[in-house]
Amino acid sequence: MTQTTSGIEIPPVPDGARGPQVPPSGYLVEEIGGGVYWITDGGYQCAFVVGDNEVIAIDAPPSFGGFVTRAIRDVTSKPITHVVYSHYHGDHIGATDQFPADAVRIGQEETYTLLEELADPTRRLPTVTFKDSYRLEVGGQVLELHYKGNNHAPGNSFIHLPKQKILMLVDVIYPGWVPFANIAMSKHVPGFMAHHDHALAFDFDTMITGHLTRLGTREDVLIQREYMHDIRDAAQHALELTPAKRDLSRDTVGLDHVYTYFKTMYDAAAAEASEPVIEKWAGRLGGVETFAVNHTFIMYQSLRLDLNVRPHVVFFPPTDGTAHDH
Repeated sequence: MTQTTSGIEIPPVPDGARGPQVPPSGYLVEEIGGGVYWITDGGYQCAFVVGDNEVIAIDAPPSFGGFVTRAIRDVTSKPITHVVYSHYHGDHIGATDQFPADAVRIGQEETYTLLEELADPTRRLPTVTFKDSYRLEVGGQVLELHYKGNNHAPGNSFIHLPKQKILMLVDVIYPGWVPFANIAMSKHVPGFMAHHDHALAFDFDTMITGHLTRLGTREDVLIQREYMHDIRDAAQHALELTPAKRDLSRDTVGLDHVYTYFKTMYDAAAAEASEPVIEKWAGRLGGVETFAVNHTFIMYQSLRLDLNVRPHVVFFPPTDGTAHDH
């Protein structure tokens, strides 16, 4: 049942959105299989791979502090010789300076370019870069890195471990939950959408997604893909509702403060169009009541800005009736 705390309604968390209990240490480290481990604090995730004589670390969120090295040392004393960057964002690789300075750091070319521009000393530049793909073979382990174009962020890459059938893709899939706000803060929404199909083209059983409570599966990708297509349909409907909501906004708040006028129009269109999505997914995915309207608004903007879909939005039609929406 929905709870109310300090006047704020808190929807129930679906069973499928719950993950393993994090111990009092503040982090959980578990072997997925074949020397591949994931680390989670219940909100963030990263990973490492143990080879014959070395460790390959993948990301290190600053929210973990030194937990990543500590978790690795819970498992093995082998040296950390390689560091793989999923993408450039500080919330995922902002603590990779805890790893040895001479470790080989691997990232996609866009990741290198952005890190070079940002000049953050805690995020050392990759020493090995790739454009489309890179295969790392070390210590009996194989990691295949693939870049399929801009999505959540430029350079955000697939990390595939074919022997273990494990796929790591950060900030795109949210097992048991809808994506975070603004469609996972994505820099390129069409690429974000396409990455569901790109993910399904890999041979994997288990997925490390970088966020939230549990590991993912192929079914989680299919479920989120369906949800996001519903959001796209809702956004298309919101575009079709815009003329009526534009008139409502004009009559309610006027035109003098154009931002208030726009916001009232957008909010009304997104709220009405997202109602069927919330009804369908409530109780199935965590956070749909929280973010579905926001997702519809962001997709609405992507449809009209990225894809130039119809109907085009006419914000200020002439008052003499000579123009109309098309």
